[in-house]
Amino acid sequence: MSNSNSTDFTNPSTFILLDIPGLEAAHVWISIPFCAMYDIAILGNFSILFIVKRESSLHGPLYYFLCMLVITDLVPSMAVLPKMLSIFWFNSREINFSACLTQMYFILSFFMIESGILVAMAFDHFVAICDPLRHSTTLTNPVVVQNWPGRGAAQHHAHISLSLPGK
Repeated sequence: MSNSNSTDFTNPSTFILLDIPGLEAAHVWISIPFCAMYDIAILGNFSILFIVKRESSLHGPLYYFLCMLVITDLVPSMAVLPKMLSIFWFNSREINFSACLTQMYFILSFFMIESGILVAMAFDHFVAICDPLRHSTTLTNPVVVQNWPGRGAAQHHAHISLSLPGK
């Protein structure tokens, strides 16, 4: 059997990122909506965190789940949009191999964590609908905070990524 499909892979030092071909002159205009969405996402998510922290009546399982979703929403946007805006504004098209892997790791990890939080929220709603008398005793504040749903997904993802064979 021939060995034609084997390659000798070495880690590239940098990747060249492409922008939108043919629209180089409009980069500033293209970046404005992305920058506005980034600013709105940061401001809105931090506002939710601030309000939930300050208002003691919002210290319940539903609002803890909401805060967990807010955090998992912040991380991917903070991992991707600054580099995307630097491509549009400063024409910095190169990204280091380690920076690319770090971005991918955080994006995939936090999407997995978000899935775990959504499953926990679905379970919370299921218990609230099907067994409303036990809802307040099943999901108490300490149970939700100590066993936050993203922890299992994050530990599983870290275990898998750390156990992959290296060079």
